[in-house]
Amino acid sequence: MATPKEIIELVQSSGNNFHAKVARWLTANGWHVVVSPYYMDQTQNKAREIDLIAEKAWPLHDSFGSLVGDIAVRLFVECKFVASDTVFWFADKDRDSAMKLVCSSSHFRDNNIYTEKHHYLSQSPRVAKLFSTDNKKAQESDPFYKALNQVLNAMVSMRGLPVSIPELKKWKWQPSVIEFPIVMCSSFDKIYSVDFCSESEPQPVQDNFQLEVRYAYLDKFKDQRDDFFLLDIVAFDKLAAFAKAIEEDVEIAKFLMSDN
Repeated sequence: MATPKEIIELVQSSGNNFHAKVARWLTANGWHVVVSPYYMDQTQNKAREIDLIAEKAWPLHDSFGSLVGDIAVRLFVECKFVASDTVFWFADKDRDSAMKLVCSSSHFRDNNIYTEKHHYLSQSPRVAKLFSTDNKKAQESDPFYKALNQVLNAMVSMRGLPVSIPELKKWKWQPSVIEFPIVMCSSFDKIYSVDFCSESEPQPVQDNFQLEVRYAYLDKFKDQRDDFFLLDIVAFDKLAAFAKAIEEDVEIAKFLMSDN
């Protein structure tokens, strides 16, 4: 019996199908993936979900070549099947805040030529500041508004947790962890950019980019925070390029940590 056309179209256009596609790619490329984990939002005492948490570890050696641990990357990922036209307004990146964000991790040092190669500093000199989606709904229902809230809320709630990579659980040490919030798009075919500071014609977005956000929230100690974040906005067909940039960040961190 042939599968009805409507069922095939439902699967192909489903956000769940894209969610699974991203998880399969990450798993096939060496990432340990947890699908749709729930966590407790302590500020609202409410259970929430994020699409994916992906972790991958690299061995860390000292300057003599001896194994001293691991560096792991944890990605907080929201997957968005982009069905509607979306426009992002771009302006220059706040490099001072981006540098502070990079150096807030112990893996990188301020005023260092290697730190400057971190993808937050070496890529996407212009970042998205605002966005609007043609979905005729309130802001709270905008798919990118929901995505950035979901991924940032998950990150601030779960960052710093022990890694879940099974192979690492046998070791006595916990790896040093670098964490990134990611919004994964099915494609950039319906995504456009305009200039925030001047009148401009919308242009198709061609490459992965970053969204700059000031995010106010209560941390796990119920203290008020207002932090600067950069979210990587990644197209599925450019996921390999993004993964390469992350690996280059890890190599920089390994070099700086082994040089201590």
